[in-house]
Amino acid sequence: MQLSYKKYLSNGSIPFSLRCIFEVKIYPVMTKLLTTLFLLSIAQYLLAQPTPKVPRLSKTPIGNTGSFAYLPDSKATDPFELSYSPDSSKVYTGDFLEGEHHFSVILVKFNFSLNTQLEKENMILNYLDFLKTSLNIVQSAGYGKGHTLESAPEATGVIDYWVDKDKDKWAIKAWADGNTLAVLMLYGATEYPIFNVQQMFLNGFRFK
Repeated sequence: MQLSYKKYLSNGSIPFSLRCIFEVKIYPVMTKLLTTLFLLSIAQYLLAQPTPKVPRLSKTPIGNTGSFAYLPDSKATDPFELSYSPDSSKVYTGDFLEGEHHFSVILVKFNFSLNTQLEKENMILNYLDFLKTSLNIVQSAGYGKGHTLESAPEATGVIDYWVDKDKDKWAIKAWADGNTLAVLMLYGATEYPIFNVQQMFLNGFRFK
């Protein structure tokens, strides 16, 4: 900060003792005042930001598959759509908007079983690669493998974080066991702000 007394110091018109008063007493006071004002402005800005509403998640059946996902209460009665893949596997899809973010689920019932951990993981990776192309994903954090579910010890999971061409942020987790593959996706223009809700959604899938 450029103080007005500086212009006098250049021609020596203020005695040394007065310069000491300015430099030792006044300038530190101004510095503390500016620092305090700055911190107050930051605090006011943070307080002015809207507090995100915490949705209540309920255990929701996915069609008649016997599997469940935790979805916002207000969307729990919305039906999942059933379609069929080229090999006649059943594909259940649901996309539920809550606030400014989407809770999206894809569940595939194959006509065959995934028996080994390697088969399950490879199926997940191949399906996520397919989705990345379909959803115009342009950035990814990289697959995090080896996740487990307490409710299904034989299942395996993979997590990733994406950004699409519209700059939407995606948190993805896929699970596979037996003849079932499930992909849970939480996305919006910003990263989802409530970590515990995100974790409950991504880790709350139940095969039965």
